[in-house]
Amino acid sequence: MRFHYRKLGLVCCLIIACGIVTSGCFVGDILSDMMRTPSVAGDWYNKETKTYISLKDDGKFTMGYGKGNANTGGTYTTDKKEITLHLEYTITADGNKEDWDKNSNLGKGGKIVMPYEFKSANQMLIKSEGGNILYDKIGGESVEVTNANLIGTWNYEKGGLTLVFKEDNQYSIIENTEGSEDAIGNYVLENSQLTLKGIGEDKVFTCEFATKDRLLLTNDAGQFYYERNK
Repeated sequence: MRFHYRKLGLVCCLIIACGIVTSGCFVGDILSDMMRTPSVAGDWYNKETKTYISLKDDGKFTMGYGKGNANTGGTYTTDKKEITLHLEYTITADGNKEDWDKNSNLGKGGKIVMPYEFKSANQMLIKSEGGNILYDKIGGESVEVTNANLIGTWNYEKGGLTLVFKEDNQYSIIENTEGSEDAIGNYVLENSQLTLKGIGEDKVFTCEFATKDRLLLTNDAGQFYYERNK
């Protein structure tokens, strides 16, 4: 009798073992899926099209042209295959929000549906009828507004202008047009306020970094984004 129970126990163990082996792929897929599936939340950027999407953990999003530059926002929902943007407002040049124009050509019925897949934890492919766009995850770190981070060559996002900041607190404004002369002067950066001296009346801007390679200068005339020339 005891031998019979032992034999039965051995058979059960073999059945369980076989079940684990044959279902290994299924279980492995689930565990692997759980381990490798990144979150869609984060800031995403495609440098070829210069399109930017920020998906927050609280279900809100902004998007626009250029790193850190948002001109549209709202909420979003997601599943394993699609991200759906629910458009609620646009952001004007002076930073004000206006209700979304339902007659806009962007977003059918106030929605944009984006099928997606991850290529890695930091790369997401978004699919559309016009083609597939690979986005890189960017940012996440706070960039301090200091002379050290400001020094370098910066190209105006919309073209035609370059700013150069040097270690000796000199700057140059280079207009990319024939016959134009570079404007040269001294700059002072203090408490996120950037003052350009030497070109008539001082020009004062609020200075901040959207990312370490994207500079935002703001004054009464509007917001001006610059990208670091690498």
